[in-house]
Amino acid sequence: MHKLSYFNENSKLLLSLIQKKGPIAKSELLLIGNMTLSTLQRAIKPLIDEGLIIESAIGESTGGRKPTLYDINPKDFYVIGVDISRTYLRVVITNLNISNIFLEKVLPISSPQESVRVICNTITEKLNQLSIPKSMVLGIGIGTVGPLDREKGLILNPRNFPSNEWVNFPLKMEIEKNLNLPAFIDNGANCAVLAEQLFGAGSSFKSVSYFNLGIGVRTGIISSGSLIRTTTDSEDSFGHMVIDMDGDKCSCGNYGCVECYCSINAIKNKFISKVKIGRNTSSSKPLDEITYMDICKMAENGDELAKEVITNSASVFGLALANYINLLNPELVILSGPLIKYSPLFYSVATATASKRFYLKDRSKIIFNKGGNFQDNSIALGSAAMVFEDLLSK
Repeated sequence: MHKLSYFNENSKLLLSLIQKKGPIAKSELLLIGNMTLSTLQRAIKPLIDEGLIIESAIGESTGGRKPTLYDINPKDFYVIGVDISRTYLRVVITNLNISNIFLEKVLPISSPQESVRVICNTITEKLNQLSIPKSMVLGIGIGTVGPLDREKGLILNPRNFPSNEWVNFPLKMEIEKNLNLPAFIDNGANCAVLAEQLFGAGSSFKSVSYFNLGIGVRTGIISSGSLIRTTTDSEDSFGHMVIDMDGDKCSCGNYGCVECYCSINAIKNKFISKVKIGRNTSSSKPLDEITYMDICKMAENGDELAKEVITNSASVFGLALANYINLLNPELVILSGPLIKYSPLFYSVATATASKRFYLKDRSKIIFNKGGNFQDNSIALGSAAMVFEDLLSK
């Protein structure tokens, strides 16, 4: 068990506040933490003794002595975040400020055994290069495609993965065995919304929703400050909301799910099917070589068929998003993932449709954000943030 677990609740509270709000003076900590001065002094001493926080600066005077400001130690403690997607692996090493990245590496995904080997080798090599001893690494957070058994650290039966060997794979155990460091596992979208709400675009909001549109539609939700989990720890429930009972067949076996219309594969398949029935397009590529990125680019360059396919897909997503907003009424909605990254048209149509269709539009203002503060690193950095949050909760 890591030494963070042995701090009392007041020390953990101060550490969390200083991480998220530092540099910060004692007067502010007293007010926010609702402590007496003697309690605060007892709680802050072990944090200083262990080197987790430092006296970072002298603040502005409000009439008396200038206050000492406390901040997280940026040098001696580190966390690692891993993003396991259906198409890639991403590894980051950061300090307790979370957004200070010392390593960001994108790697190919294959079988689980090979992926674990690549992840662990990359981490070991970089820690050695940076002269970071493992004793200074608090742990490894892993954000991955679900569904999961978080307690056992298993990836259960993910759809559209590059290998069936991922089914019931003991990811947490394998990472811990190879690196001899504590590992924490959660759905990637949960990790992303955590990063954005604690440190990014959502830091001034209590209700934040994060959507990642790629091969699937992944969703992370923080409502009134609390992370919302599904009973099966899956992150694709929104993607499998039925919007057309007579619609296309989905990978889940149902018909008319959001994912049937609003994923990168759905867009590519719809475009190709329309070309096959005689619709004109500006693309000179063979059909089997056309990618969703080609279609996004063609739409931006004025190809009528590509614009039609992207617009129809985005309109469906915007309508589904409006229904979601009606239910949960988030303050901030972050749209991310490959489809959002490469298609400005999709983003503009989806947000305009959602803004027009949700029924509280006259009383609630929803803010939309493209990609969040951390963009492609949201899941990996959120995975790193999860390590610290989990250790403080024990």
